[in-house]
Amino acid sequence: MVEGRINKFYQESCLMEQTYIKDPDKKVSDLLTETVSMLGENITVKRFIRFSIGESNN
Repeated sequence: MVEGRINKFYQESCLMEQTYIKDPDKKVSDLLTETVSMLGENITVKRFIRFSIGESNN
């Protein structure tokens, strides 16, 4: 039970474990792996931006 909750937390909080928005069957890490194999170059995520709907910066 605890393991399931930890996995759910990682899926919601960690970028590489989140589902890819254009294809919910894939994770972001799967997309990165596919892109690396297609291009033949090493790719790293240096930064990302988180967008939220309904939040203000006050």
